Order: sequence, then C-alpha cells, then structure tokens
Amino acid sequence: MNGAAQAVPGGTSICFLLLDNFSLLSFASAIEPLRIANKIMKHKAFDYVCCTLDGNDALASSGGKMRADCALDDIQSPDLLAICSSDDVELNSLSPSHKNRLRWFAHQKTRIAGICTGAYILADLGLLEGRQCTIHWEYADLFKELFPKVKLIDSLIQTDDHYLTCAGGTTALDLMIGYIADLHGGAVASEVASIALHQDMRSGSERQNTLMRDELHLIPPRLRRCIELMTENVGDTLSQNELAARLKVSPRQLQRDFQHYFECSPLHYYSKIRLDIAQRLVCRTAMPMIEIAVACGFANASHFAKRYKDLYGKSPIEDRHAKGRSRQQ
Repeated sequence: MNGAAQAVPGGTSICFLLLDNFSLLSFASAIEPLRIANKIMKHKAFDYVCCTLDGNDALASSGGKMRADCALDDIQSPDLLAICSSDDVELNSLSPSHKNRLRWFAHQKTRIAGICTGAYILADLGLLEGRQCTIHWEYADLFKELFPKVKLIDSLIQTDDHYLTCAGGTTALDLMIGYIADLHGGAVASEVASIALHQDMRSGSERQNTLMRDELHLIPPRLRRCIELMTENVGDTLSQNELAARLKVSPRQLQRDFQHYFECSPLHYYSKIRLDIAQRLVCRTAMPMIEIAVACGFANASHFAKRYKDLYGKSPIEDRHAKGRSRQQ
C-alpha cells in the first residue's frame, strides 16, 4: 500500500482512515476481501491505502500499530473512504481542518463507510441527519442520545445513499463482500467468501440481538414486544398502564405474565433494562453521569447512583474506575 488513494485506471481506489483505538478485527475483515478479490481476478481491481489524521502510525485497540501510508490531507479522490474506529470514538479529536476535509468528501458524493463505530464520526459531522445507519450495539444507547435526528437501525449493515455503515467485527467482511458484488458481480463475491471460509454470508438486515437476550425466544411474543418497548423508551419511560395499553392487555395480566416468566414485576424488569443500558454508558463512554441519569430515565444523579449501587455493588464512578474508563467529568 503506497501513496494516496486516487482514481486507479480500471480499478477501484479505497482509503481506510484509521482513528485512534481502531478495531483491528473490523479493519482486517474489511481489507482482506479486497486482497482476495485482486487474487481471484488476477489484476489490481482494488487499490487500497491506510491513512491517519496526521500520517503517523495508527494504534489499534489491541495495542498493535498499523503503518500509515499518508495523512488524511494527502488523500485525493478515492472511490470509497472507510472510517475505522472502535471504543472511545467520542474521544477522537478532529481538527476543524479534518472535519472540513471529511465533509468535502461527502459533498463530492464519495462513498463513505463507517466501520464499527465509524457512524459516530459521520453523525458528529452532521452528515447522517435524517438518514439510516447502524453502529456497534455497545454504542447504540449513547448514539441515540447524542444524535436523535439520525435513524439508527438495529442491523448488521445499513446503506443510505452513498453512506455505508456496519456494526463492526466480522460484519465488515459482509459489508465489503457486498461492495465487491456490486462492482464485480455475485460470482466473484461468492468466491471471495469461499476463500475467506465465510460460507454463511449475511445480507446485513439481521439484527444485532441487543434488545433480546438469548433466552427470550422461549417467552410469548407479547412479552418480547413489551421488552422491546421498554428498551426503546428508556429516557421517557412508560408506565405499566401505558405498556399494557400498547400491548392490548390489562395491567393485571401484564403483571401476571412477568411474575410467571421472570418472577418480578414489569417495572422491576424495566428498571433492570435501564440500569443495564446505563452501565454500558458508564463503562464504555465518557458521558457525564448526570447525562447518563437523564438519558436512562432517572430523576437526578443521586437517585441514579443509589439504584446503580444497589444493583451492581458499586457506584457509577467506582464502576467506571474499575473498568479502566476513568475520565475527567
């Protein structure tokens, strides 16, 4: 990989923008199909480079380093710009110049992919308002809170116009194989998948299964829908009567159902969902505690901290320190 990504005669140019703490798994899953496709077609159908904001080596979340071919400002006009990030994406500090450069690509209708948490960068730039996208499930709650005008879809891959987003991990493999299929047909894409031992190609419309725990497939559809409603209404919580009305059952029947299947009340289960989401925000983001409290439907920070400690045995701040996510509040 040499030089800045630009138009390649007869080929497709791709630039991977590696941000601090990027996911090596997601990056490898995205770049390997391109190498395999070149091997299959016996020519350089895809020319790819890696860049960073400043041109220095990129540090992966695993601690390893990836050599950068160039800086973002050196990139000319790639056919696809893939933004690779992972945990702590909200801590990446893009200068006004970097932001303008990314917006310039967007305005040029360059196809832009958000890998893993890359959709966060696109949304922060204001490029996804009114559009559909996806992001790794661990960031879904923070994303919905910060970017309410973006239509976050619980899927593996989401495409809207010239923006492509995927949930990270091996979904980047599916995204890139799909991209290869668009350009060179299903036969080439299938052979790429076969060489990658990825026989079960996913369309991307599958859910990430964050809302439904594995054991919930055993409960009635009505209760599954109730739990979805609870998860979708964390900040502005619904009362038991409102939940029952939406499900077209009586509050008493809903109470009996939860007692039978979960040995708790609907509101107790609801509280656990809200605190589970709060814990992900506490341990995986730099979001201030008061904002987490409000986002998860608690009246104030002290009430939130008490409920959190009752469930997890640590205060939110103690838990953030214990998980190595201590940051300035």
